[in-house]
Amino acid sequence: MTQLESPSEVSGSTAKGRIAGLLGHSAVRFLAAGVTSTTVDMGLLYVLHGVLDLPLAPSTFVAVLAGFTTNFLLNRIWAFDSSSPVGKQTARYLVMAGGNWVGTVLLVGGLVKLGLFYLLARAVALVVLSVVNYFGYKYWVFRDE
Repeated sequence: MTQLESPSEVSGSTAKGRIAGLLGHSAVRFLAAGVTSTTVDMGLLYVLHGVLDLPLAPSTFVAVLAGFTTNFLLNRIWAFDSSSPVGKQTARYLVMAGGNWVGTVLLVGGLVKLGLFYLLARAVALVVLSVVNYFGYKYWVFRDE
């Protein structure tokens, strides 16, 4: 380290510093929040229905709600570090969720009509809507005002 370099400049040039910088980016945290919330959703569904043998419909409802809540909180607190009023953000998040549902149905249906295998169409829709969600969350849902 020279006299002109700060410790942060030196650490940013190391592999460890680059990894820390990457993990600090909101897009990476957004993806991690998505993976985590999906794991909560599917894991809870497995426990409630597969292990405890509770009925599928209420198990699915509780699991989706838990995943949905996990996703909202991780994105609000961790990925986008927002401190704006939670009520307005919740309403915007619900609008985005509705848009995602409609967008998914339209994209998958349209891509299948164009000849794409339905699971591949769903994967394409997931990627496209993840990009839309990232920017929607960053600049609208979790934007600090």
